[in-house]
Amino acid sequence: YQRRVRGIGTPMEWNPLHALPETREAEQELLAGGEGGKLPASVLHPPQPQTRVLGFFGLCSMMFLEVGGGLGIEEAVKFAGSFYSLVAIVMTPLLVSVPMALITAELATLFPDNGGQVLWADRGLGKFWSFMAGCMTVLASVVDVATLAMMTCDIGVTFLNMLPIQGSYSEETIHSLVGFGITLVGAGINLRSTTWVANLSVGIAALAIVPLVLLALLCGPFLNSAVWLRVRDPAKVDKGRFLSILLWNFSGYEMSGSCAGEVESPSEIFPWALTVCVLLSTLSYLLPVAMGLCAPVAQNEQEWQDGFLFSGIAPSVGGVGFGLVSSGCAAASAFGMLTTTITVGSREIQFMAQNNQLPKALKFTDPQFKTPTNAILAVLIGAAVNVFMPFDELVAMANVAGALSYLVQFASFIRLRQLMPDAPRPFAVPLGTRSCCAMLLPAAVAFTVSATVLTTRMLAMLGVYISCIVLCYVRCVTKEASANTGLPDALEE
Repeated sequence: YQRRVRGIGTPMEWNPLHALPETREAEQELLAGGEGGKLPASVLHPPQPQTRVLGFFGLCSMMFLEVGGGLGIEEAVKFAGSFYSLVAIVMTPLLVSVPMALITAELATLFPDNGGQVLWADRGLGKFWSFMAGCMTVLASVVDVATLAMMTCDIGVTFLNMLPIQGSYSEETIHSLVGFGITLVGAGINLRSTTWVANLSVGIAALAIVPLVLLALLCGPFLNSAVWLRVRDPAKVDKGRFLSILLWNFSGYEMSGSCAGEVESPSEIFPWALTVCVLLSTLSYLLPVAMGLCAPVAQNEQEWQDGFLFSGIAPSVGGVGFGLVSSGCAAASAFGMLTTTITVGSREIQFMAQNNQLPKALKFTDPQFKTPTNAILAVLIGAAVNVFMPFDELVAMANVAGALSYLVQFASFIRLRQLMPDAPRPFAVPLGTRSCCAMLLPAAVAFTVSATVLTTRMLAMLGVYISCIVLCYVRCVTKEASANTGLPDALEE
């Protein structure tokens, strides 16, 4: 028992699920206990120390920004052309986003506590895979913070170059002056309060959506459905980068589970928030791209770079003023994505520290603001280091790390279905376990393929990182477990 009991949760709490026995037969015997052969609700949902401050709008807005915030889809047109891009924008949510949202809703309501993928892997697959999922999730979050800081700077460059003033603002100048500064601001908001992050997310989500709707309306006079049917030669489609763009923009729903312990009535809010977020994210990509393709300035597919909707199409159909407003809202959206990514990444780090998988100092919670101070600072430091790496390599590294953590999440979901078939689930995917496997198969294949798109340099970096993870696990986590020779006080009582 001791390897899975020690150090999980707060010292005054003990959840019997943390103490899964070492053999599968003993697990089945434990999980078959309780009245009527079911686990009591008090076992699955013990009292949590987090302050539950996230309501429906706050959670939905944070998820919308974490998934993509309406940014970053333009290069799909450049890599695959109009027809394939529109088909992918419709099909990817059905094959990837909806399955991920469904299993996230089930797992987050089954375990309404902070921890997300690390927590779910710990319950379903054990400490090692929990540790691996946590390290990959944290790596993806830290790299995403760095890329979002750079993206905010890039949009800021576009905004300043559109102003009728002399001078050209280079990326290097903006990155050096503003890049780390906006990361500090995002970390400061997280340090202050989760409520601040939620309220900011609601406002930024509105700022991100309104320009996209206006852009689609302004492109209405140029509507030409023939543009949508332009099919590029499949040999000229950059399949690897096209897949990476799609997965980067249509994944991330599972990260909301990292903050499940801070959501008011998670069993009621999570399913509805995820449903609204999937629809909102899909429409925020589909409508602007479909209508933007009809604009005269958008006929050259090679011009579809990041931010082209705001820097190229918006000024051409709505004037320079509308272009400035759109670029400003896009920069705000990128900053909101950065802020929410710090939030979810810090909760993963804090849970790993509570689980004795990272230094204990990282589980510290500020007594006044109820935020994981040291975990937030750890994300900030990691992002500061990664800011100096090339942008394309950062995005690819985040995709690979995220893909590996998603595969662990899928395995955790299926294993928990097998281990806990009778556990009370406030929300359950309305499919059997085999049907869930079929539902998750397309997403699993897509993430596996995306994880193989690596340059030699990235492969070497990832190999070093995974080697460090395994070494850290062997020397720290297993050492901690073997040092605990007696039964925990809570179990003795």
